[in-house]
Amino acid sequence: MLIFRKVSKNPQHNGIWISTTRENHASLKREIPAVTDFVLDEGFDTAWLLLSDSHDDFENSAIQLCELVSRRDKRIGKVTPKSAAMF
Repeated sequence: MLIFRKVSKNPQHNGIWISTTRENHASLKREIPAVTDFVLDEGFDTAWLLLSDSHDDFENSAIQLCELVSRRDKRIGKVTPKSAAMF
């Protein structure tokens, strides 16, 4: 659902990575304006979103994300064929 990252290599990717689908990008970005598209330098296309650890509202936004997860918000996380088989 979420990946927390803080390393020296590619610090622009530090923060919270949010697993989601493209259909949920707009609504999540409206609800938590600090959330942005996840852009990889290599041009790799991804549906993940990023809450940068350098954003001024990082802490409040991180709390909002955790609240969404605790409420089992369907926009956070995604079901793959492999994970669906586990349920």
